[in-house]
Amino acid sequence: MKISNRIVTVNRTPVFSGKNVLTEMEGMIRNLHPTGVFILVDPNTQKHCLPILTNRSGFFDNSRIICIDGGENSKSLANAEKIWQQLLEAGADRSSLLVNLGGGVVSDLGGFVAAGYKRGIRYVNVPTSLIGQADASVGGKTAVNIGNLKNQVGFFYAAAGVFISPEFLKSLPAAHLRSGLAEVVKCLLIGDEAGWNRLSGHSVDELLQLPLDGGFWSKLVLHAVHYKNKLVMRDFREANHRKALNFGHTIGHALESFSMQQNETALLHGEAVAAGMICASYLSFIKTGLPGSALEKITKYLVSGFPPFPVDESSIPALMDKIHQDKKHNNRKTQFSLISKPGHPVINVECNEEEITDAVRYYNSALKGSFSPGD
Repeated sequence: MKISNRIVTVNRTPVFSGKNVLTEMEGMIRNLHPTGVFILVDPNTQKHCLPILTNRSGFFDNSRIICIDGGENSKSLANAEKIWQQLLEAGADRSSLLVNLGGGVVSDLGGFVAAGYKRGIRYVNVPTSLIGQADASVGGKTAVNIGNLKNQVGFFYAAAGVFISPEFLKSLPAAHLRSGLAEVVKCLLIGDEAGWNRLSGHSVDELLQLPLDGGFWSKLVLHAVHYKNKLVMRDFREANHRKALNFGHTIGHALESFSMQQNETALLHGEAVAAGMICASYLSFIKTGLPGSALEKITKYLVSGFPPFPVDESSIPALMDKIHQDKKHNNRKTQFSLISKPGHPVINVECNEEEITDAVRYYNSALKGSFSPGD
């Protein structure tokens, strides 16, 4: 099966995918004629992924490597400033190129840095995680966190190219592969009812046993990229259609931020989104007519496939404070992206605090095995 292809996206950003993608990357970068190439990595991608990139081409031998700490906390203004300082000291100019080699954190932060440095330099994303390949690296959203609040400062700034190689997935821990699968599930729930029905016939654990170098994962990533690109091409700055991609993210981001403040290990992004999708599905049931049977199917699939993160009743007000910080919050009401049934998104649905609280309580009850929205 031939899986290498090119997808032309909004603002002339090509997305390349396939086994020979790194060869195509070298040719594309040469055509940009950069005055300098800088590669942004974290410790994991520096160890496992950078050698793959450099072994394929001597073109990167003279590149400057910039390493940041791994994890969501690295997406900060302080780290952006450190990278800007390193670029300045190395003599990077407006014709330099930044290569973001990593997962969602690296692509988010690297894109933010590129957008701000000298009012904008070119960058490319080389996503090495499933969540990066299926979602974070595509679409031109860049951001950093403020404190423990997700993506509060950022730009819409398109990459010069995105290069997706299935080879990098082999370096992922199982938990990160599972986390990335949540974003794929999201794309199916909002854009492909038949795809959701096919995928949900196999548990998350079953899917994670499939070989990473097989066609399944490449097809799955490309399907998510195609769908996201379709929305981005219609609505780059998220004024309308692109909002559908926020399904599960409003409460999911709040849960992720809330977990970062706890003593325990913070939720991975996809784990938080999985919980957020359960809450969003409940809100869809009470607000946009999602059938109860569909709610139960979605809930059971996500509860069985992703780690639980129960929210104590006493913690709900603190969680609500984080939801109030969401970019879609206005006048004490938050706009949600929901579904009327799988494959049919509904955007700009206002939900009040009582409804959101009920959604969190439904999630808690589902973790205990109760899937009825009336319980």
